Amino acid sequence: MRRSRSRRIRSGGGYVLLEVLISILLFSLGVLGLITIQANAVQAAGEANMRAEAVFAANEITGRMWVDRSNLASYAGTTSLPSLPNGQAAVTVNGAAVSVTVTWRPPGAVADRRYTTVDTLVGN
Repeated sequence: MRRSRSRRIRSGGGYVLLEVLISILLFSLGVLGLITIQANAVQAAGEANMRAEAVFAANEITGRMWVDRSNLASYAGTTSLPSLPNGQAAVTVNGAAVSVTVTWRPPGAVADRRYTTVDTLVGN
C-alpha cells in the first residue's frame, strides 16, 4: 500500500509576490522618471527655439539699421514681434550707439525673458 503524501505548506511563498510587486513599483518609477526627462527636454527645446528667434529678430533690426544709418533716430521705440509670445523689441539710439532689447514671455512663465544686443553703427 502506498502512503499518501501529505501536503506541505510552502514557506516563503508570499515573498515571491512581494518581490514582483516591488519590481513593478521600481519599473513604474523608472518609466515615470523617463517621462519627466522627456518633458523637460521638450520644454528646454522650446525655450532654446524662442531664444534663437529673439536673437534673429534683434539681428534683423540691427541689419536694417546698418543699411539705413542716416535715419537711425527713426528706429527708436518699441515694436511688437509676432514670432514670439508677447514679444516686443525696444530700440534705443544714442548717436551711433544702438541697443536692441527683445523681451518675450513663454507660456506658463512668470517672468519675461530678455535678450539685449548693443552695437555701434559707424563706418562706410
